[in-house]
Amino acid sequence: MEERPAQPAARTVAIRAGSTTYPFTLASGQLDRAVTWREAAGSARTLAVITSRPVAALFPRILQATGTAGPRQLVIEVPDGEAAKTLDVVSRCYQALARARFTRSDLVIALGGGTVTDLAGFVASTWKRGTRLLHAPTTLLALVDASVGGKTGINLADGKNLVGTFHQPERVLADATVLPSLPARELRSGLAEVIKCGFIADPAILNFLPDRVRGPAQQSERYRRLIEMSVRAKAQLLADDVADRGTRRYLNYGHTAGQALETASGFSLRHGEAVALGMVFAARICELITAADGTVTDTRDVLYQVGLPTRLDTAVSFDHVWALMQQDKKVSPGRPSFVLSPRRGTAILVPMPQRRTAQQAFDEVLRPV
Repeated sequence: MEERPAQPAARTVAIRAGSTTYPFTLASGQLDRAVTWREAAGSARTLAVITSRPVAALFPRILQATGTAGPRQLVIEVPDGEAAKTLDVVSRCYQALARARFTRSDLVIALGGGTVTDLAGFVASTWKRGTRLLHAPTTLLALVDASVGGKTGINLADGKNLVGTFHQPERVLADATVLPSLPARELRSGLAEVIKCGFIADPAILNFLPDRVRGPAQQSERYRRLIEMSVRAKAQLLADDVADRGTRRYLNYGHTAGQALETASGFSLRHGEAVALGMVFAARICELITAADGTVTDTRDVLYQVGLPTRLDTAVSFDHVWALMQQDKKVSPGRPSFVLSPRRGTAILVPMPQRRTAQQAFDEVLRPV
């Protein structure tokens, strides 16, 4: 009888968010195990799985596993990508929960990428003033960032994530075996959030990045290590700053300009691609106001190593990006709210750059040469 290869040992990071602590458990194959869902369900009579159709098609065994957990299962399919994060979709989720007589002791499961965790978290936080929530991330970006920390968000025409709450999951079930099923572009997008953690918190991450030639199946242990390192870095920053008023803001590195670029591009840029460009922009701002020479070159070298963009290849105007940056929920006039990383592993908060400085940085490092 052929022996199966041993699975890597489960790794757990305790996420402390103020007075709340919950486990981020990284274990191979756990999303396919009925016992996982039986344990997670607890007293829930209904499991509401919020997911997108592409994810449901890719991971049918996950839905089958939740169906064997004992409670009845309600699957709420939402659009793929940023199209899920609208008030219309939120309303549809509420209607489905109402028809199912969903209670506060029942469990919302976010099965998908960052847009699904943002949406499901918002729905769970506002349904009957807050119900139980579990994240089952299925993209690298969701594994290392969106599933941890309790931020939820809904988009408006005026900007990304302008409506949202803080609502912590009771656990995160992380399974790196989902990574080989992802398109290469989606993997690269997730690596932007990994790289961000390297620049602002743990520089060892930047020396451990994957080989862009080989896929995640050939570098599974490397990806697991990167996920754990990134989550630990994020956990340290949010532990005493749940509401994003102090050091947790370092996690917004690359996001003020990045989310503006993402929106201005009509979401033709993936989130991680936009954040990568936002980090290049922030690096140039850093050089202009702190004389930290070489920051742009270092940033571009790291991004190039994993195949992320370092210049815009789509028509986006500075005026549009600047207007969206002013609308960013993190921006407070006159107060430090823009994140810079003068050197690997460090971050500082400064006031938003002046328009002239911002346009100079945009023209010099983001416009196509």
